[in-house]
Amino acid sequence: MHLFSSKFVKPPDHVNEITGSVTTPRGFRASGIAAGLKKSGKPDLGMLVSESPCTSATLYTPNAAAAAPIRVCREETAAGALQAVVVNSGSANACTGERGLEDARAMVKLAAAKIGIDPRFMAVASTGVIGQKLPMEAVEPGIKFAADSLSKSGGGDFADAIHTTDKLDKDGAVEVNLSQGTATIGACAKGAGMIAPALATLLVFVTTDAVIPAPLLRKMLTAAAGGSFNAVSVDGDMSTNDFILLMANAESGVAIEPGGGDAILFSEALAAVCKGLALKIVADGEGATKVIELNINGAAGAEEAVRVAGAISNSALVKTAFYGRDANWGRLIAAAGAALAGQPELLADIHYEEVCLARGGVACETAPDPERLKEIMGKPEISVTLDLRRGGSSHTMYFSDLTHDYVTLNAEYTT
Repeated sequence: MHLFSSKFVKPPDHVNEITGSVTTPRGFRASGIAAGLKKSGKPDLGMLVSESPCTSATLYTPNAAAAAPIRVCREETAAGALQAVVVNSGSANACTGERGLEDARAMVKLAAAKIGIDPRFMAVASTGVIGQKLPMEAVEPGIKFAADSLSKSGGGDFADAIHTTDKLDKDGAVEVNLSQGTATIGACAKGAGMIAPALATLLVFVTTDAVIPAPLLRKMLTAAAGGSFNAVSVDGDMSTNDFILLMANAESGVAIEPGGGDAILFSEALAAVCKGLALKIVADGEGATKVIELNINGAAGAEEAVRVAGAISNSALVKTAFYGRDANWGRLIAAAGAALAGQPELLADIHYEEVCLARGGVACETAPDPERLKEIMGKPEISVTLDLRRGGSSHTMYFSDLTHDYVTLNAEYTT
């Protein structure tokens, strides 16, 4: 799988993409098996384990209806020292009351016991339909089988086991060249629908064999998510189960300290990996045919730039226009104006790629070349820039178009 297949993300010069996944860094093993949670019979339960203790960083959905595994991880595990994770797909274990919490705890205890670690160092995650209780009669033997199946080559199986409506693979690995040597980053993700800023509906697991203190690891992950998982939208809906886990097990011996040049280089590598995964999620948006890069410039402040970007990215009118290859810039400026309701008149400039469609809030004096505009609208990736001409702040988001297939898939999701 290529992490950097989109034109919107390029690896830094000190980063080399290699074939691999979450088990490519030294000292990690994984598995993915079919426990019977999915009617399709596809893999639905996985484990990812470091053979040695880790420092770790986590990010969780802020949704007030957060799922049981999110609550258990936030409240009952050692966020800075997680060493393993057990994951199921096919059921979100969300809105399942006390029974759901008990089931999530049982998954943690059983998985931790099987690999011989303290339950505080075991994370748990789930994804699937909300409101359905976990079939623990299938989950418990599945965890035992997954633990017995752990292997250095199991990263791809683990990535498969966390998928729901995903059609694209979302895993990969890179080598990061640093002053003390080479460290490796492996990663995988799932996500296609219910995608919005504030993590999007996703599960993301990132591993590295670098030596990194937990506070620095969290700082790096938060920064990387800001330009990736917190900057994408498929449908504007926030999930109950979003979870990002980054584990560093120090197996390479390559140490990264706060404030050093290697910290900057590693942060750049992590940001590129996360952005590559995030763009794969947008490209895999349920029924999506396009990824749009939306650059908001000239905002009066950072919050305003984010607000306008979100209004445009989540507009059904904007998204359906891109699906129909209709360069209807009026829908963009209307969405931006709604986000700025009550403010002075919006006199924005709008470009699709290099083509000017509006200047100062009105159509450009020179009409765009229709053939060039047709070519742009037919591409799978389109860059759009909207200059608000109100200040010096900017923000970039990535969103997908909205298609008939999205409606069909989500109308029939549980039936």
